[in-house]
This record gives sequence, structure tokens and C-alpha cells, in this order.
Amino acid sequence: MRMGRDIDRALRERLGMAGCYPLRDASSQGDGDEGGQIWFTPHLNREFRLEARIDDPVTANAALRRAGMEEAF
Repeated sequence: MRMGRDIDRALRERLGMAGCYPLRDASSQGDGDEGGQIWFTPHLNREFRLEARIDDPVTANAALRRAGMEEAF
């Protein structure tokens, strides 16, 4: 699904441009076993979970909200 890969890439680029960055794999610290990463957001000064692969606009917008950002997809 090409659109899904495009959404995932665009989301990660948008997060990075906004100052967010990955801290660790979620499964490496017992934060769940379904994959993904723990990211830091300077907008809320806290960590948030980002799924391993985001392939739809609803999930992408939910990730942006967790990062303290406005929806964009």
C-alpha cells in the first residue's frame, strides 16, 4: 500500500521538523510488545508512543495529537 508508506514517512518527517525525536524502541523497555517507538515531544515536554507503521490518516492524526500538535492528515 503506497499511500500508507507515504503517510508514515510524512508523519515522521513532520514530527522531526517540529523537534520531536525517537528515544527508544517501545519493546526494549517493556513498553509493549507490539513494536513501535517511544518519542519525545518538546511541545508537551513528555514521551509518547508511535506505532511501528502508520498507514491511515486517522492513526497519523492521533499520533500528532499525542505529540501536542495539530492534525494534518
